[in-house]
Amino acid sequence: MGNLMSKVTGALEKHMLPFASKLSNQRHLLALRDGFIATMPISMFGAINVMIKEVVLVETSIVGEAMNKFGFYQNTIQPFFTDMVLPVSNQIWWGTLALGIIFTVLSVAYKLAEQYEGDALAAGILAVVSYFIFLPQSANDMWGMVSWTSFNSTAIFAGLIIAMVSTELFMFITRKGWVIKMPEQVPSAVSRAFSAIIPSGVVMILMGITSVFFLNVIGMPFKDWINIMLQEPLSNLGQSPFTYIFLIFFAQILWFFGLHGSLIIGPVLDTMYASATSQNSEAILVHGLQAPNSITRNFADMYGMHGGSGSTLALIIAILLVSKLVQHRSLAKMALAPGVFQINEPIIYGLPIVLNPIMAIPFILIPPLMITFAWFFTEIIPFAGRIYLGPPWVMPPVINAFLATGGNIPATILSIVTLLLSVLLYIPFVILANKAPEAFE
Repeated sequence: MGNLMSKVTGALEKHMLPFASKLSNQRHLLALRDGFIATMPISMFGAINVMIKEVVLVETSIVGEAMNKFGFYQNTIQPFFTDMVLPVSNQIWWGTLALGIIFTVLSVAYKLAEQYEGDALAAGILAVVSYFIFLPQSANDMWGMVSWTSFNSTAIFAGLIIAMVSTELFMFITRKGWVIKMPEQVPSAVSRAFSAIIPSGVVMILMGITSVFFLNVIGMPFKDWINIMLQEPLSNLGQSPFTYIFLIFFAQILWFFGLHGSLIIGPVLDTMYASATSQNSEAILVHGLQAPNSITRNFADMYGMHGGSGSTLALIIAILLVSKLVQHRSLAKMALAPGVFQINEPIIYGLPIVLNPIMAIPFILIPPLMITFAWFFTEIIPFAGRIYLGPPWVMPPVINAFLATGGNIPATILSIVTLLLSVLLYIPFVILANKAPEAFE
């Protein structure tokens, strides 16, 4: 068994690690990762705002339905929520989640320009301008009225492409030296602004020409063409459980070698699944329809990653239940509180799980197994409600499923079941560790 594990580990290290290393250092993926992270304060608060609305404020929420049975709440509290609080909540949603593509375009372009050590702020602003250049200038036959659909879930891929291309062009022209150079006595802020004039102007002209080409020759806006040619096929591919499970499985293998699998695979997941959550949210919150996607970016967090990658909260619980090793129990007690809030580096590096052939098996396999189980009871047997919100990643397990589905009780039960199953799957390996403590030394 040990010899086989060594051969498998050696093969993976030889063929997979070089690819993973290149992937983790690819500048465009880094820009996507850091750009999405930069928008987290806005997206997280926007999600918290919508969660409070969907769980507490509206009459049809789980709290609203229960509390409106009482006369005082129905006559006093609920009208206050409806007339005073909900309008504020709706405006916050409009300025955060509904128009989120604008912030993503700016932040991704900014981070990509940083990779080139260029003028990141100018690149970010130029990317937003470029995005608006591509938008049709009329809606409902009224010139200058931009449709909200230019910023919804169908705009994500187009926005990312425009951000990348505009920044690449901006940096190419800047590196060529096609800039206005000011005397040294001129303040640096003014000098940078003048340096950006020619590169920005060239990029805007090229974007304008391309936009008109798509409108008049292709016969549709660039966003719609990208949606048909790229976003819809990739989104459909992403809704295959095999695609999602493979990406999570690959991330788990990277963790085994000490690489941060979540950060390396994160940009791919963010790009492929960002629209799925947005589509679900739009369907439920705007149109009152059934959420179309069973798999979202945070599906694994709800059902297969209790306590972080590898569902290590389940491992901590299993150690506390059956481990006889003093050092493991001490580590589990220390790692329990961080694990509840999805921080699992203490248990991953402290046990360790990295390069540990005993714990590698459940650590790598439990997330894909639980995701498959949860997908079956979401898509094939529609037991659990679909995810349409994005709770903060530090939200404790089970609670995050409750909030992500707008208070759906079956989804919450499914999250509890997958946590318990994960604990049961870890227990045999914890018992094995009792018999072979030298494997952890």
